[in-house]
Amino acid sequence: MKMKLIVNPLAGGKKVDTYLPIIREILGKGNTLSLAITKEKNGAFQEAQKVGQEGYDLVVVCGGDGTFNEVINGVVYSHSSIPIGFVPCGTSNIYALSAGIPLDPIRACQVILKKYIKKIDLGKVGTGISARYFVSMAGIGYDASVIKSLKSNLVRTFGGIPAHLVAGLCELINYRGTELSIKLNGSSCRGFQVIICNGSFYGISSLIAPEADMADGYLDVILFKNGKRRDILRYVLGILRERHLNFKDVEYTKAKKIEIDAPDEVWIQVDGESMGTLPQKFEVYPQAIQVILPETKFA
Repeated sequence: MKMKLIVNPLAGGKKVDTYLPIIREILGKGNTLSLAITKEKNGAFQEAQKVGQEGYDLVVVCGGDGTFNEVINGVVYSHSSIPIGFVPCGTSNIYALSAGIPLDPIRACQVILKKYIKKIDLGKVGTGISARYFVSMAGIGYDASVIKSLKSNLVRTFGGIPAHLVAGLCELINYRGTELSIKLNGSSCRGFQVIICNGSFYGISSLIAPEADMADGYLDVILFKNGKRRDILRYVLGILRERHLNFKDVEYTKAKKIEIDAPDEVWIQVDGESMGTLPQKFEVYPQAIQVILPETKFA
């Protein structure tokens, strides 16, 4: 089997440096393995765009959620049907949690070698050549503002999770929520924060959308109706404790299409990466890509 291993050496601190030699040894045994190291932004996207033309049977991503997002976008834009495997070495590894992929890189490699392939949905933001795809989730409002304000030097100094917590506290001090106009499958509603999920997990490792299924043809939508600072703090703590769905001002539904607008500048993040402002359209892209998952996902 001919594999391409796309590696982000900056993901997860020094985790990639620690595990890369054994990852290469495991995946390379009996296979032809080519290595692509990507350090610059969109480097993984560019490498993924080429895999179909290069004649690979499989592309494997070694990094975090941001690296995986670049690869799925590269594969979709190249119109390739190549299966994608994932070795989680990032900060949160939300996709791995939702997909049931072991967080231990060695065990994740063993899953890849068994090559159980399944088609899953993606979320799509925007239209035409400016569209962006996400595998786990998109956030509109406070969380996207935190991602936008996050400085790379803060991540290098404190590490991924502490840096996000520091940025979140700093953003909360000055945060002024903007009410959003939302259409879910054509029905109108309003709120201050929306999280659109394809997978079940979010943030550090919180189960945010317990009914989410990456292959059901729907996106799971969590709507937070209030926008004062005390509400935002309550929502954040609720998500961390996985009790947010008990709040009376939080709604959970499923949709195929979502439209969101706002009177002021409101940022969007997809899979933990900043991507512009409202207005924007979101929709499910059913059966969009082929991924390698544990055998238990086929029961």
